[in-house]
Amino acid sequence: MQLIYQPLTTDRIALRFQNNIQSCFSRVRLLYGSTPLEDIPNYNVIVRSLTEWTGADALGPDQTSVTDGIGGVTPTVSGAVFSDANTSTQTGTNVPILGNVRQKYIQGLHTCATALDVTTPAGFGSVPNGPVANANVGTFVGIKGVNPIRRYQVQLALGLMQQEKLLPTKFMASQLAIEITLAQPSECIYFNANGSAANPIQPTYTISNVNLIPEILEFDASYDESFLRGLQTNGVPIKFSTWNNYRFSNGLSSTANLQIQERSRSVKAIFCMQRISNAILAADSGASYFNTDLLSGVAGTTLQDYQYRIGGR
Repeated sequence: MQLIYQPLTTDRIALRFQNNIQSCFSRVRLLYGSTPLEDIPNYNVIVRSLTEWTGADALGPDQTSVTDGIGGVTPTVSGAVFSDANTSTQTGTNVPILGNVRQKYIQGLHTCATALDVTTPAGFGSVPNGPVANANVGTFVGIKGVNPIRRYQVQLALGLMQQEKLLPTKFMASQLAIEITLAQPSECIYFNANGSAANPIQPTYTISNVNLIPEILEFDASYDESFLRGLQTNGVPIKFSTWNNYRFSNGLSSTANLQIQERSRSVKAIFCMQRISNAILAADSGASYFNTDLLSGVAGTTLQDYQYRIGGR
């Protein structure tokens, strides 16, 4: 995974991927021949939300930071040396504050003092290609022309990959395929910049050297005979759960009544997320809203209550 950006010498930037590197996958399909077994649009939204709800401690880094690009905040001094982001009250003392784990330890470009102060030359530099001293970050020594690269290893959130049974690839005639659609940079990258008005180039990314690394088990001939008998009689069932998702716009209404046309054998869980309608680089577009105020000039509000109605229940 290569993060691409060519900064100017006047740029003060914070550039990183959003939480969980699978935010780069906008859609994932699992196919057997031409038949889709699973098709999950908005895959990055689902994975990102599951990361926030059930993931590791936000005060990383931990093993998921290395493999999956997951990380919240961590106490830091380097690259964020002030206890106050307001430049008029900065004291210059090394007071630990909270820094972003993905920015400091995983992958990104960072040339500003803090997430809020994008005017003072400082920062973590280029990660993971090697951060430089704060004194050199402002002059872009060791940063300009560097596009940091990191390798990740992820477990896809496909139901067939999460269930406990083995997949009989020996009997599938090499027709099992995984199709991944990459997201736009604004859907998976956070970019905070100052002084970049003269630079029309927006950050982007590339993915290369993609490998599927399965665990392959071989059994003796008696297993193959038993499996073939099962295929010839009632078949070999492999049950799994998957995700369906639906997108609605509520306009400026304070209430919404949304009809979901769903046909499933069973439903284990339903989640509702309120998100920004159009992804932008300057915001964490993969996150859900905390403040759901719909009218400017009105004090912020949050979602008050909701109700699911299934049939007449």
